Amino acid sequence: MKKLSLSFIGFLQASGLTVYVILISLFFNLFPNSFDKGVIAFYAPIIMLLLFIMSAVISALLVLGKAGVLFWEKKYKESFTLLGYTILWILFYFGLFVLLTLKI
Repeated sequence: MKKLSLSFIGFLQASGLTVYVILISLFFNLFPNSFDKGVIAFYAPIIMLLLFIMSAVISALLVLGKAGVLFWEKKYKESFTLLGYTILWILFYFGLFVLLTLKI
């Protein structure tokens, strides 16, 4: 298997996180007014907290998974470099969505 560069792995990790956030956003848009009615009002905090916990785990795995493996293998420089690239790509996506929001 061809070895991928750290910058490309960071791009893939940030892209995966961005896709995950988009999917969660779509989930919220499916139920715009359902969470404030009747019995669902009881379950809404439970759903939100479980989603929050699940999102924290998934986000941590997407962002820190490969960097953690590299750190465990005592490849400290590569680990922090990958984390830096991932953060830079996340900032790129953040800026992109801010620009898209301001143009609309």
